[in-house]
Amino acid sequence: MDKNIYAAIAAALFEFEGNNVHDTEPGFITIKPKQTMWSAKFEIMTQKP
Repeated sequence: MDKNIYAAIAAALFEFEGNNVHDTEPGFITIKPKQTMWSAKFEIMTQKP
């Protein structure tokens, strides 16, 4: 077999094991509510006739 094939397999296994990660993520997303005119109740609600 060609040495390039062995190198490609080794590189794929190395990355599969997670050894090529440049940063770690905590695994959760925090969404903080923010008041805008899009969420203003007086803008989106109409009076009943």
